[in-house]
Amino acid sequence: MKFYIKRDKTAGDSLFVVFDEHGRDKYFVSGSRNASYISDMNGRVIVKIHRLPLPALKAYSISSGNHNIKFFINTSSKSPSCYFYGNSWLIRGDISVNSFDIIDADNSLVMSHRRSFSNSMDYELDICKGNSELFCIATSVCVDLEAKVDNPVLQTV
Repeated sequence: MKFYIKRDKTAGDSLFVVFDEHGRDKYFVSGSRNASYISDMNGRVIVKIHRLPLPALKAYSISSGNHNIKFFINTSSKSPSCYFYGNSWLIRGDISVNSFDIIDADNSLVMSHRRSFSNSMDYELDICKGNSELFCIATSVCVDLEAKVDNPVLQTV
């Protein structure tokens, strides 16, 4: 199933809007960089994302229902590396250019995350395993938070 994530620049604490492949709103991401929430169309919070205060890593705790995983991004080397705890996923690709895949321990593709050039959306997600839809979207939100939200940009005057 394909989803598209677009940065929401409206007023308030809205961060991203997730669309399905037909262009209908599916989920809303609100909050801040330290605590984000994915809500469905009825306004119910279905996923909570909390940034953990670790000095050397960018770490996120992602919880949905009774399930919880941790997602770590190590940016201390030239190419960032990612780790999951709580499932058997691996990141293949480069998160710094927002082009990566999530693969399972048996080398099956879980999700593909790419920049979307075909329409006005920012990123395209192709989720192959429907039972992990929410955690795939939450992982993409974590990567996109690091890339887009509250990052200071140097501007010349």
